Amino acid sequence: MRRPGVLATSRVLLAGTLLSAALFVLGLALSLLDAALLMQPEGWSSLGVAALLLTPPASLLATAIETRRAEPATALLALVVLAILGLAAGFALIGGG
Repeated sequence: MRRPGVLATSRVLLAGTLLSAALFVLGLALSLLDAALLMQPEGWSSLGVAALLLTPPASLLATAIETRRAEPATALLALVVLAILGLAAGFALIGGG
């Protein structure tokens, strides 16, 4: 059986990691320089956190899309994990209120 490629998953993980790292570095640099741009330094750091938190769900979605034909069970499992993460985040938001 031919294994599906994981190029999209790899690219999403790499892009999310690089984006979050870049935003963290930018936030740190702005904090150190105490620069006043359109967004405060904490805002850039918050974007870095958001990028970091959104990378795993994005990679699960990429996995589901690229494996749906060759390995439907893998695609379904990725969607199930994505749904569980969504539920957990929803409960955390409701409970943390």
